[in-house]
Amino acid sequence: MQNYCLFVRIPIQKSNVVIDFKKVKFQAHFNLILQPPLNIYQTNINTIIATLFSKGLRRVVICPGSRNAPLVMAFARFGKIECISIADERSAAFVALGMSKQLGEPVAVVCTSGSAVVNLYPAVVEAYYMQIPLILITADRPAEMLDRWDGQTIHQEAIFSPHILVSLQTPEGIDEDQIDLISHLSSQLFDASNGLLKGPVHLNVPLMEPLYSAVKEKFKYPNISIISNRIDSIDDWEIAIDKAHFFTNYPKVMVLHGTSGVETDNTELSILSANAFVVSISDVVSNKHSYQTIPNWEGVFLNANGELQKDLVPDLLITTGKMVLNKTIKTLFRNNPPKRHWHIAENGYCADTFFTEPEVLSLAPSKFFNQFNPFLPTEKSEYQQLFKKLGDQQKELSDITLSQNYNEFNAVKIALENLPDNIVLHLSNSMSIRYVAYLNSYLKTDWEIYSNRGVSGIDGCTSTALGAAMTDPRMHVLITGDIAFFYDINALWQTQLPNNFKIIILNNFGGGIFKNIDGPAGMAELNPFIATPHKMDAELLAQHFKLNYFKVVKLAELEPSIKAWLSADKASILEIQTDSTTNSDIFNQYKQQIL
Repeated sequence: MQNYCLFVRIPIQKSNVVIDFKKVKFQAHFNLILQPPLNIYQTNINTIIATLFSKGLRRVVICPGSRNAPLVMAFARFGKIECISIADERSAAFVALGMSKQLGEPVAVVCTSGSAVVNLYPAVVEAYYMQIPLILITADRPAEMLDRWDGQTIHQEAIFSPHILVSLQTPEGIDEDQIDLISHLSSQLFDASNGLLKGPVHLNVPLMEPLYSAVKEKFKYPNISIISNRIDSIDDWEIAIDKAHFFTNYPKVMVLHGTSGVETDNTELSILSANAFVVSISDVVSNKHSYQTIPNWEGVFLNANGELQKDLVPDLLITTGKMVLNKTIKTLFRNNPPKRHWHIAENGYCADTFFTEPEVLSLAPSKFFNQFNPFLPTEKSEYQQLFKKLGDQQKELSDITLSQNYNEFNAVKIALENLPDNIVLHLSNSMSIRYVAYLNSYLKTDWEIYSNRGVSGIDGCTSTALGAAMTDPRMHVLITGDIAFFYDINALWQTQLPNNFKIIILNNFGGGIFKNIDGPAGMAELNPFIATPHKMDAELLAQHFKLNYFKVVKLAELEPSIKAWLSADKASILEIQTDSTTNSDIFNQYKQQIL
């Protein structure tokens, strides 16, 4: 008798979010075969692939190895799932994440055992917090080899807990009687990843030698027909309010859109943003930047003085999406909470960013606003007029600041002005995304914008953008800092980079963000332990990976270089080199524009 453990991570929405593990045991009978015939063994492996395909899996990123050979053969010979080979497991997992983010569907990653598995973890935590469907399939060694000093043998079962929705493991010594069980587990795996609450899932597959007996066999795959058991959210929500008096009690209404993917129907958001009563604002990665009362709201919150900031706090806050980048608004709302907070999420989940214990409404935002918009007053509100007045003042001050000298902030503005319509814009973390957030008014309406804001790390930013570019024919532009770029250079270690992939490197020669933060900026140890100073540029790397390369060191070179970089017929790098001290001076001036 073999015990099979299923670890399920269940988010429960209450006034405070409680997340717990529940362990469910399945028992499977099997005949223990120390050296199982590989044709039977391979049939069970093939069942995993056939089942995942039947559920909707169409892409898998495969990391070369030996222990995962039966999995590799099963995917590669199936013929109906696109297989992409990427050697570096950390990069591979982020590439898969980028594909999944762009496509809106699960993408699988397959790797060998041991340290290879651990390298998937950075992408796992990003997928977990960003709710990206990622299916991790890891080959493993037999359990009896654990802790015997055997190569690439570690404790892999449930290794990604607690940052995983479901963690499953196939039984060891599987024989032909286990096909139904394995199909059931594979189906569970896909559904858990692609439910209303999406995220990463893990299937660990212990494989015993011999691994290559089926190399010359003709592969057969079972016919799997499975109907999805996905549960949809409710369609309707009755707004239990007294229309005549509700907005008298809540005269300041703000809608804040957090990080989100692209939605096809934004009719209700268009109506909402045109309303004269409500204030509608959007995070830079919300993909709702076209539906705002003022586009430069981040600068307004940053530059408003203390008492004026409090006037910006709404009575009723309505949020959608996930996290928000802006630290000022998070601090302000935590210290001065709105009277009431509704969070709209089809999956019913909210992380309570502002410590407001929001009322969570489990329906799609478009359906909510379809019901909510008719309740809104049509007359102008003092609250909205205040935002518009401050927005005009802030823009006038920032235009003066940004026009000074040759600096990183102004270079990003000029780059945004010159980028074409209908692109996908990717932003690495640290200063790159912050510059673009403060330059929200320069974003074109048809741009899609993405960033790894789940954990906000610099690891995998290039790989994620690359994965998206590999699945979509539009131009994909990554704006990244020098440290984030050099940290993830294995993203460029591919057989052929897609021609639609363009990279802007903001090279200030070492972690410029830390000179803009009061604490680190005052540390004697800033260099070399915080800011990471270096003397590297990307020219030889571009040559090594066969990318077009353009370098800018002064303002007069910027626009001509951008045009040449955009017109290049293959993957290209535009490196904008600036002085970090000048950059910090300009950014500090921007922060000190008091409204």
